Amino acid sequence: MTNIPTLSRQHVHRRSITLDGFIRDDGLIEVEAELKDTKTYGFPSVDRGFINPGDAIHHMKVRIAVDDQLEVREAEAKTLAGPYHICPSANDVFDQLIGLRIASGWRNKVRHAIGGRQGCTHITELMGPVATVVMQTFYGEESRRKRDDSTGEMDMTDSDSYIGLINSCVGYDEKSPVITRLWPNGIPDKQDKS
Repeated sequence: MTNIPTLSRQHVHRRSITLDGFIRDDGLIEVEAELKDTKTYGFPSVDRGFINPGDAIHHMKVRIAVDDQLEVREAEAKTLAGPYHICPSANDVFDQLIGLRIASGWRNKVRHAIGGRQGCTHITELMGPVATVVMQTFYGEESRRKRDDSTGEMDMTDSDSYIGLINSCVGYDEKSPVITRLWPNGIPDKQDKS
């Protein structure tokens, strides 16, 4: 970052999050995500002994696959490192995401299904960005295919899913120039299929 004045400081923590979206040969959309926390200093841990600088404190990987209705068909999680020996047991509830649909209320559904005392805070938090990458992968591929099949820009106005984006950000504000351009005669009634 530039132009933001800072005082002298010492780097102590890094969280790295990586997400990758795929279109599978069977038509499912798959997202793999990885979260890793490290410290720049070493410290003792009752469950793990001494944790060296740069060793993962938290290291989780998740994978979900969704169909074209954005319903979760497959879900798996793996805890490679956690602060306590019990942490990997949170992976046992991850398949409770199967059958949920990525739509409005996704984060609340995820917290109910895999959060709280049976789950892992870090994996639960990771599911927000996972949903975003599912959407980016799904709509990006849909857009690419429509462009490949025609000579123009994708027509977003024929998709209930795109209507679901209205008021989700400044670009999709119902009064923004983007929405006015897409729906010059007004936004059609939203069809909620969740």
